[in-house]
Amino acid sequence: MNANRHHMLKSPITLISHGRSGTSLLQNIFDAHPDISVAGETADLIFSTWYSIQRAKGIIPGLIRNGKLVPWEQRVARGVRAVFDEILQLDTPYWMQKPIGQPFVINYLRKDGMSLEEWFQLYWSILQQVFPQGKFITILRHPCDVVLSSGEYWGREQGNVWHGIATMSRCILHPASQVTYAVNYHQLVEEPEASVKALFEHLAVPYDPAVLKAFDYVYVPNQDKWKQDKENFADKINKKFSRRDEWDKLDMSIPNPEDIAVIRQVWERFGHPLELP
Repeated sequence: MNANRHHMLKSPITLISHGRSGTSLLQNIFDAHPDISVAGETADLIFSTWYSIQRAKGIIPGLIRNGKLVPWEQRVARGVRAVFDEILQLDTPYWMQKPIGQPFVINYLRKDGMSLEEWFQLYWSILQQVFPQGKFITILRHPCDVVLSSGEYWGREQGNVWHGIATMSRCILHPASQVTYAVNYHQLVEEPEASVKALFEHLAVPYDPAVLKAFDYVYVPNQDKWKQDKENFADKINKKFSRRDEWDKLDMSIPNPEDIAVIRQVWERFGHPLELP
């Protein structure tokens, strides 16, 4: 691994968020930038690789460099980055990934009695070790819209989606969280150029107007095709992708008040008021 790629792999732009929140639009904004490579959804690649290497601790020999034993945590982090290096072959100054959702390996860890709080601590510890110079962001779409979209796209029940959004909110609010910036999905749709410029300024990445080409398409609107021409979705575009006129389909007695409180808290943390029906 050459020195430039070694540094790059430590410093990705990392999007942490719940699905159906606008992550595909944001990913394609980055993908349209000539100086940014996009890795896509990487949660399982990160955490399953980490888990596999971690299980080898005590089995494979120690590594001595300059007369000192290399700490195991450093070897695991380097191993994960080496996998990324081999798969991605990065050749741009910046790269972006979105390990959205919870990785599959959590099913094994939680079986051993790990609490959700312990998982969040481990989650952020792994991300910080593997990507020590990474920049972590999230995207906030109104939870009512996310619940409706998730039900329509995946067939998920309202209570499960509310709890999933709340779990991701707790992860982002955790004391070990590295998330420092939130894109407001609705502002992004209504004021694309201003929102994107503010995002790139935060990331210290030079803005390129080519990124606005991402708004020429609609992403994962249904199961038919991942990327579709926006001309086919005039109604959605006219409504700025808001589903407010469908909120009467929601049963607001379903979500747990504690879940609602933590969802509201994550919006407030990043300076965005949250109006709920």
